[in-house]
Amino acid sequence: MPLLLTRALVPYELAAKWEADGRPGFADPYAVHQRVWDCFPGRPRADRDFLTRADPQQEDLRILLLSAVEPARPPWCPDAGWQSKTIEEDGFFSHARYRFSLLANPTRKVRSNAAGEVLRNSRRVPITHREDRHDADGRRQRGLVSWLVEHGEAAGFTVDPDTLRTITRPRQPFVQPPKNGSPRRTGILHGVDFQGVLTVTDRDKLRAAFATGIGPAKAFGFGMLCLAPLE
Repeated sequence: MPLLLTRALVPYELAAKWEADGRPGFADPYAVHQRVWDCFPGRPRADRDFLTRADPQQEDLRILLLSAVEPARPPWCPDAGWQSKTIEEDGFFSHARYRFSLLANPTRKVRSNAAGEVLRNSRRVPITHREDRHDADGRRQRGLVSWLVEHGEAAGFTVDPDTLRTITRPRQPFVQPPKNGSPRRTGILHGVDFQGVLTVTDRDKLRAAFATGIGPAKAFGFGMLCLAPLE
């Protein structure tokens, strides 16, 4: 099934006016998550099968959307800022190397007992250090590079270490309003933009990872693997 890559440019002036009119805007990852659903009117939330990414730019907020279903231009995006194209997968995935960017939410489980075992109720914490390190008890804590290498292996690629950049995004607090009797939920998301060059080791795995994303928090704008062919 062909995939569609859509770019929506939202001028900051328009985003501010949208919020000033009393409508939910783009203030945090949950708000952007809500706005992206405007591109799929009438679809049940349980049918979410698309990836998103939001990048602040000098004049506007750029939202990328990867989907199998054609999105509709929402009211908050001017016609001039809306662009959608079909990815011809056979040709696009025929290359051996790509320049990539992956905005991810790397996390690790905190081990919950003295034996170092990961228990069912272990909590996840963000990975903030680039290289592996060891805690006070000598246990290895994987860093951002190891996180990407492990996920890359599962996604059918290796990363050229000489080109790899790990760009930490500012922490992103979010508020999820009460819904159906549930209390208001708040949280903080930690994003890292991995950039560099990758080499394909398994084309089918790479296709799947491209379509479904890498890592957690995909509903909040993480996990989209952006690729530009090199060879």
